[in-house]
Amino acid sequence: MRILTEKEILNIPETKLPLLVLSFNYRNVISTLINIRKHSHYNHFMLYHRPGFFASQGTSFKEESVENYLDHHRLKFWYNPDWSRAEQLRMIGKIDDWLTVGSFKSRYDWLAIIGQLFGKPWFQNPYTRICSDYIDVLKSVDPDYNLNHPAPNDINRWLENHSRYRVYGRYIRD
Repeated sequence: MRILTEKEILNIPETKLPLLVLSFNYRNVISTLINIRKHSHYNHFMLYHRPGFFASQGTSFKEESVENYLDHHRLKFWYNPDWSRAEQLRMIGKIDDWLTVGSFKSRYDWLAIIGQLFGKPWFQNPYTRICSDYIDVLKSVDPDYNLNHPAPNDINRWLENHSRYRVYGRYIRD
């Protein structure tokens, strides 16, 4: 298991991006409750799409500084070492497209949280998304991708079960 330092995370080469990122905010009660309910180590999914910036679903889908997550999050970075540069750029283009739709169209899907809470992932607003819905960026490069409205723990399990994906590294603040 490769443990990354803050400096290493901030200096991941652009040629390694995008990375699929799972996180857990250990200072947040809601994050802890989600992990307990889902029996998971992670409660949030985002994409490391350009140096120093995650594309992340908060109240809307937007860029956030990686540094905002280095204070109180546990992070796990995934990638496929066989992605061509063209595949990486295709995913980054898709992420950039999502970032340009604006805050109203990318607002958070609160209904989906209720659906996830009660084990009904199909229960959601068809016009909005939650963080883990953005894993569908893989549709553009992986014909085996088949998740439908996953939770972060579903993403982690799916990646673990597909040998072409590897953990780039983990981050746990001392």
